[in-house]
Amino acid sequence: MMQNKKRFTANKLPLAAAITAAVLATPAVAVDFHGYARAGLSTTSDGGEQLCYGSGANAHLVGRLGDECDTYGELSLGDELFNQDGRVFRFDTMLAYQAENQGNDYQSLSGPNEVTGIDFPNQETSTSSSEPWAGGDIALRQAYGSAKGVIGWAPEATLWAGKRYYQRKDVHILDLYYINNSGYGAGLEGVDVGAGKLSFAVTNFDTPSRHSANTDDFYVQNNKIDLRYAFPVASGNLELIGIYGYADLTDDQDEAKDTLAKEVDRDGYFLTAEYSHGLMGGFNKFVVQYAEGSMGHEAYVAHGGGESLNSTWWDGTIEESWRVLDWGVIKLTDKVELGYSALYQQGKTYGNTAENDPHLMSFVLRPEYNWTNFMKTTLELGYDSGYYDGSVWSTDNDKNLKKIVVAQEWSAGPSFWARPTIRLYAGSFFGDRAEDRDDDGNIRVGAQVEAWW
Repeated sequence: MMQNKKRFTANKLPLAAAITAAVLATPAVAVDFHGYARAGLSTTSDGGEQLCYGSGANAHLVGRLGDECDTYGELSLGDELFNQDGRVFRFDTMLAYQAENQGNDYQSLSGPNEVTGIDFPNQETSTSSSEPWAGGDIALRQAYGSAKGVIGWAPEATLWAGKRYYQRKDVHILDLYYINNSGYGAGLEGVDVGAGKLSFAVTNFDTPSRHSANTDDFYVQNNKIDLRYAFPVASGNLELIGIYGYADLTDDQDEAKDTLAKEVDRDGYFLTAEYSHGLMGGFNKFVVQYAEGSMGHEAYVAHGGGESLNSTWWDGTIEESWRVLDWGVIKLTDKVELGYSALYQQGKTYGNTAENDPHLMSFVLRPEYNWTNFMKTTLELGYDSGYYDGSVWSTDNDKNLKKIVVAQEWSAGPSFWARPTIRLYAGSFFGDRAEDRDDDGNIRVGAQVEAWW
């Protein structure tokens, strides 16, 4: 999560030694610089680094505190390039970096790294390898332009195109994005319609076709239409979101699908209603979601709306799902804030060789006590139970996990959201999933920095 954008000033450099003092006096270029980062170290009473039960892609369903094993960062640069008569043009970019092993030192930005005089057992070191000199992954996450005030009949709206994080919605303490229709696309957002705001976008998500003999048609473009309307209701705000996805097959793919026994050209939809309102000095959000067809898994996964399937349904694919979620942050006293979430979701799978009705429930509490404006103690308690393996859904993976982690934190302010924060933590995990990994009751300790700006 990123907040509190700052202005970063970079002075224009001379192009050659002969540049005159007049040129050097050119006004500075103002650039918006913002981002997110986390990194840390850990160990356990049994020795070695801690295990982790979640990730940014699959969420931390018993809470993320003390359960992050990676180094991750996002750096964004953007600028307002034009502002005249109410018409504003911007361009924004973002690069992200992730290294899964926090015990490495060099961690280059990409690829295998060879070191003179060192003979690795595996010369084809991958970017996710645990070799001490292996690197991490770097990715272009955003590159888009936006223009506000250029639509005559809707001067308040913003037109955009490119690759971006599109109006994502997440539960921070779980790192779960229940709405995340990001990627390449274009749209118009913030149009005044009645008492609310309407946003419209078209995005796409390519997936392997799995049914075309022509290698030129290995991927299928899956188009998604995203429609959102937010408006006030009582003392809060209700937002209705509908995402419709369909496979845009080439002629070759369309002919190939006719030879298959199972249907492949699927469409589907993903619906969300979110009601948010102020509560006890903070807020509460109540969310209901339903998905079916090619998007049938989206109310079950941790990146809702991110993809639309096109291929033959294999046993275990979720073809229908629903989720109920309630979360928020409230102030119990002047010194105590509480973050909380409660989730239940259920799916229905295709085929008859896997669990027919996978389900998952999660409860997390994160109270924080502020000793001063810069130091606080945080406790996180978590419990979940259900099915985790989204590709198999075997009948024996209905398991639970419990967690208790306490942290001493030094933060840039007393707020629940104050960052940067430096934390020292200790805790343990219990239950079926911990037993499966010989981690039941194993004490973990660590230190982490988390920042957004």
